[in-house]
Amino acid sequence: MRLNQLCTAAGRPLRAALCGLLCVQGAAAQEAAAPALPEVTVRSVLSPTTVEKAPAAVTVVGGQQLRERQWQVNLSESLGNVPGMLIQNRQNYAQDLQLSIRGHGARSTFGVRGIQVYMDGIPATMPDGQGQANHIDLSSLERLEVLRGPYSTLYGNASGGVIQAYTERGEGAPQLHSSFAMGSNGQKRLGLKATERAAA
Repeated sequence: MRLNQLCTAAGRPLRAALCGLLCVQGAAAQEAAAPALPEVTVRSVLSPTTVEKAPAAVTVVGGQQLRERQWQVNLSESLGNVPGMLIQNRQNYAQDLQLSIRGHGARSTFGVRGIQVYMDGIPATMPDGQGQANHIDLSSLERLEVLRGPYSTLYGNASGGVIQAYTERGEGAPQLHSSFAMGSNGQKRLGLKATERAAA
């Protein structure tokens, strides 16, 4: 007698029991046939390290180096020597700087594209990948970090590079700093900066 005829003749309770038994046996047979895979353990090897030992292309430019004998107008004055980076002043504030890292962002007609810009850890890049670098105040920077290569994808999708800017921390008693520069064609720059240690 076939199985479906046996189940029909036995009635509903026996039919449910036989079907359940067949399902359990089928699952056990599949588990027995599947090979056991070895256990995989993932461990992070990231730890604080020096720039020289970092497994990424990173360049750190100090604030004093950014301001030394410069007009402190934009980043094109002091980041021209960073390897793998091309930064040019278009002399047009509506288009911002022409900035590319290893070719990313070289074809941008305005703004910065394909490169993530951060200011004190806060993203300055729009969700569509467009950003600007002219809002970075060079007179208040402690350091500037430029990350190139595949590790920049840690900061977002299709990121050709990362520029991290960090402002100075106030230390000691309140201080007031002034700066003055003059150039040809009546060019002048006046600067005033106040620093104070942040309350704990």
